[in-house]
Amino acid sequence: MERTVTRRNFCASAGTLVAGAAIAQAAHASQVHASEAPAEPAWDAEYDVVVLGLGGAGANAAVAAYEEGAKVLVCEKAPEGQEPCNTKASGQFVMATDDAQGLYTYLSQLMGKFTNWDEEALMGYCEGCAENFEWMCGPMGGDPDIVCPTAVPESEARMADSWILTDNAWGLGREGYIYCWDEFPEIPESVHCKCLTATGARFDAGYYNLCMAAVNARVDDDKLTVWKGCPGKRLVTDAEGAVVGVIVEKDGQELAVKANGGVCLCTGGFEASRDMMASYTQIPYCYLQAGTMNTGDGIKMAMKAGADLWHMSNVSGFNWAYQSPYLSTCSSASGLAGKGIYAGISGKRFMDESAGTRHGRIDIGGRWISTPMPLPTYAIVDSAQIGEKLLRSFSEGNADELADGQIIQGATIAELSEAIRALGEAPDFNLNGELDEALERYNAHCHANGGEGEKDDFGRMCTVPVETGPFYALKIGPTMYNTQGGTRRNQFAQIINTEGYPIQGLFVGGEMGSVFADMYNGSGNLGETMVFGRIAGRNAAKRAKGEFEGATEKAMTHQEKLEAQAAAAAAESAVDVAAVADGTYEGTGMGYGGKMVLSVTVEGGAITGVEVLENAETPTIGGLALPEYCAAVAGGTDPSALDIVSGASNTLRGFQAAIEDALANA
Repeated sequence: MERTVTRRNFCASAGTLVAGAAIAQAAHASQVHASEAPAEPAWDAEYDVVVLGLGGAGANAAVAAYEEGAKVLVCEKAPEGQEPCNTKASGQFVMATDDAQGLYTYLSQLMGKFTNWDEEALMGYCEGCAENFEWMCGPMGGDPDIVCPTAVPESEARMADSWILTDNAWGLGREGYIYCWDEFPEIPESVHCKCLTATGARFDAGYYNLCMAAVNARVDDDKLTVWKGCPGKRLVTDAEGAVVGVIVEKDGQELAVKANGGVCLCTGGFEASRDMMASYTQIPYCYLQAGTMNTGDGIKMAMKAGADLWHMSNVSGFNWAYQSPYLSTCSSASGLAGKGIYAGISGKRFMDESAGTRHGRIDIGGRWISTPMPLPTYAIVDSAQIGEKLLRSFSEGNADELADGQIIQGATIAELSEAIRALGEAPDFNLNGELDEALERYNAHCHANGGEGEKDDFGRMCTVPVETGPFYALKIGPTMYNTQGGTRRNQFAQIINTEGYPIQGLFVGGEMGSVFADMYNGSGNLGETMVFGRIAGRNAAKRAKGEFEGATEKAMTHQEKLEAQAAAAAAESAVDVAAVADGTYEGTGMGYGGKMVLSVTVEGGAITGVEVLENAETPTIGGLALPEYCAAVAGGTDPSALDIVSGASNTLRGFQAAIEDALANA
């Protein structure tokens, strides 16, 4: 049957298609990847809940499942004593709040212009943060006299100078209020972003140790078992695509472990995978602070089970670091911030080296974005700036680092540049005088105002020149606390498939698919280890008992909800062509190039002709698409199906708006 195109059709077409797809997807949601599912293996072991990864998320998942009465197996990839997880190396702040709605208002604004986040998942996280104090001081074993969520601590132990955040400390904090850590205080309701610690100190592995103690206290062969040096290899799914177990490697052999309630993936991110870093973040490599085994294993396993991914380009902390050739982890280069300048691969300077960062983000044009990373980059200093130690981790007087070439040196800038080029990573370094020019401009700013200095083109206050040989260079590069991307999740910690539905029996905790889409607030990831670790373990255990329902509707991102709301509003106010009198009417819309005017002919309750009277579209793109749109509408076809010309989407929207306007004018 030939379909008559109406104004209502135009407005509601997207919503109708989505609704229709949703019905179809709902009918087949449980069948995803069914044809790919192998027969269940002969099980070597059986548990209610299997947790992969024993960092903060895995520990909370294990404890939560145990507290629900489940028989739990925890598998940790790292061998005993070699656990290099991010939880252990972090600042030990765990996000909490005194107001879940207030925290939601704050965190939702951190998403910036990104719309690929889930409102329910974010609210679930905020509500979980409101529960973190009781959980941390309850099942996790924290001391409530130290783990204080709101008040300024009174005891000397809790007032330790080592972690009190005074006015503008690190560009964060509030005077005398140590538990409020709002990295973006300019955003409304930021005061509701609060933090907990296990010991009242920072960078002491206090929270990590608390998590490990909580797990170890429950280890029992009949209730909770921990296997170290036991990586997960692949998930096992049934004929309906639900996860029913996992294959792990233990003592050189693969074992099939049945999980009656589900598998909780708490395996961290992918910062240790050079291929994934290059593919998803456009950073060819990074220096690792801790997560040397975070190679995206859990992400890859979940993808084979049909998982959707999100936030893959987002990371926490693109900071400058130095990588010793003798160590697997890096040293912070923050001590270089007030010394010398940074020069990129050509020798060109590119940033304010002293700029304060918010977890690796700097203010560029009013927006906090990840620090630029032209690789390789070299920190350039002179004899007056090198000091006793160029970095805190270096030897006295930098003697060892100078001797073995870790610090590059030259009597002149020309000699230093030649030495850098000789290393082979920057063969064009300063060949065209880029470094010479940068230093000339920088030093001039340092000598301005009678030697008091002035701000340069990058906004840096220049006071210490780089002009006294010999000169030195240190290769620096990016490091981060962790990647944020991974599997998409809902408020129940279920992993979402590519069609928007939860994969039954598969849960996630921690940073592996964080709820943060853009800007990140410190303590947020440890908050996710506690909140989503707890939710994942608890729900997997409930599922083993038949007490878990989870999501029944298709998950929608913030953008999908906005589009659905817009479609519904447009459909509500639409005018049906059938109600329009015969005649020819003009309508106006805004295309890619600007104003568009159409003549629309209506006969017998249908659009029978469309003529373009005026347009400013690109002749080779939108200009080619317009005649096809006109013919489609006149023939009773939705022109959306023809929107296959690259760059013509705005043309289509303007075209549809002009038709709607013409019908409204009738």
